[in-house]
Amino acid sequence: MAEVIAAAVEAKTVLGWGHRKIAARCGRPVSTVRGWLRAFAVSAASIGDRFTGLLVRDAPDAVVLWPKPAGTARGEALSALMAYVVGLGRRFAANVTVTWVQAGIAVTNGRLFCASWWAAGANTNRPLRQGVVGGKGGRSACHIPVIGVFTV
Repeated sequence: MAEVIAAAVEAKTVLGWGHRKIAARCGRPVSTVRGWLRAFAVSAASIGDRFTGLLVRDAPDAVVLWPKPAGTARGEALSALMAYVVGLGRRFAANVTVTWVQAGIAVTNGRLFCASWWAAGANTNRPLRQGVVGGKGGRSACHIPVIGVFTV
């Protein structure tokens, strides 16, 4: 299913196709494809920011791979994802080809196309309250709610 969504995102971003044409080519309902494209568009800025940061962190030659400005948030996100995949391939001298959607799903634990996950943002709270560190305070860490945790 992710490959179909990825193909729809590519068709919209790279080829400029509309949701009706994409739906006809994918054999999916128009409303479903429109929903996929809207969700990606809403999350595109966050996706681009996240994968740009990962590119800098994980690719030793990130400057060489830096994507050219795409003009849209969707284009920037897709460029960052593709640059990240190339960077990983160079770093690990991969003999296996990994697509941008495979890398994106692996990094996000399957939530690449989940707009609500991107909207939550990163959890920047401390994992434990000050009183809990070192066994002081008498409260267990399991009482602390954790929302929107990035696992990468």
